[in-house]
Amino acid sequence: MATNLYKTYNTIIKSIIIVVSIYFLYNQLFVKQDISKLWASFSDILSNNEYFWLFVVTLFAMPLNWSLEAYKWKYLLKDTEEISFPTALKAIFSGATISAVSPNRTGDYLARVFVLRKTSFWHGVLVTVIGSYAQNIITLLFGGIAFFGLFAPQLVSNDIVSSNVLFYFKWAFFALLTIGIVLYYRISLLKNIVPQSWPKTHKLVCNFMKFKFPKLTMVLIISSSRYLLYSLQYYLILVVVGFSDLSVFTGLALISSIFLLNTIRPSIALLEIGLRGSVAIFVFGLYYGFEADYQGAIFAASSIIWLINIVLPAIIGLFFINNLKFFKKSKT
Repeated sequence: MATNLYKTYNTIIKSIIIVVSIYFLYNQLFVKQDISKLWASFSDILSNNEYFWLFVVTLFAMPLNWSLEAYKWKYLLKDTEEISFPTALKAIFSGATISAVSPNRTGDYLARVFVLRKTSFWHGVLVTVIGSYAQNIITLLFGGIAFFGLFAPQLVSNDIVSSNVLFYFKWAFFALLTIGIVLYYRISLLKNIVPQSWPKTHKLVCNFMKFKFPKLTMVLIISSSRYLLYSLQYYLILVVVGFSDLSVFTGLALISSIFLLNTIRPSIALLEIGLRGSVAIFVFGLYYGFEADYQGAIFAASSIIWLINIVLPAIIGLFFINNLKFFKKSKT
C-alpha cells in the first residue's frame, strides 16, 4: 500500500509540473502579443542566407551549454555519489523545466536532487547551490568589470545618477563581490556557525570541508567556460539581427552588462521576455545613445536567446520529468 501511495504522489506531482509548464510555454509562445515580433525576426533570419549559419551555430551550441552545466553538477557530486553523464544531463533539463516557472529559478535546486539515489536531499540541494553560486560569481565578476569600466560613466553623462553615487556603488559592489569570493572558498566556515546541538545539520555542513581549493577552482573554470559560450551565442545572434559592425570586445562587454543586470533583478524565466528586452535596450542605449534606432533588433536578439537557452531546454526537460522521484519508499 505504501509503495502504491508513493507512486500516486509521484504521478500527481509530475502531472502538475507538466501541466503548469505547458501552460506557461503556451501562454508565452502563442498568447502574448509581443511574441509576434519574435516570429517576424525568425522570418528575417531564414531569408538572410549570409548570416543564417551563425543562427545554426548558436542553436547547436545550446546542448553544449547545458552539457557543461551537467558536467559541473556531476563533478561536484562525485565525492558522495557517482552518476552517469546522461543521468546528470536529464536532471539538468528537468531542472530547467521546473526553474523556468519558479521565481529566480529556485526550482532548479529541488528538481535535480530527485534523480539521486545515495545523496541526501539537503546535501544534493546545497551542492547544487554551490554550482549556482559559482556561476553567479563569474557573472557578477565579468559583468561588474564590463559595466562599471565601460558603460556606467554614461549613467553620469545622461544624468541618471550622480558621480558620487556611482563611485560609492561601484566600490560597494566590488567589496561585496570580494567577500562573496572569499566565502565561496571558505564555505566550510559554516560549520562554525551551525550549532552542534543540531547534529544532522552540523554533519551536513561539515561535508563542505571536502570541497578544497582545487575543486572549487575547477568549478569556477567550468562556470567561466559556460559563461563564455553563452556570451558568444548572444554575440552571434546580435550579428545575425543586424549588428555586423559590432566588435567582439564591445559586444561581449555589452552582453556581460546585460547578464549582470538580469542576474541582480528578481524574475521568472518564462515570464521575462519583455524584461530581458528592456534591460538589453537600456544597456545598448548607454553605448549607442538612447535616440538611436536599435530597439527592434535588440528585442529580437534577446528574445531569440531567451527562446534557445530558456524555452527550448524547458521543453526538452518535459520529457525527463518522469525520471524524478519525489517520494521514495523508506527503508525498513
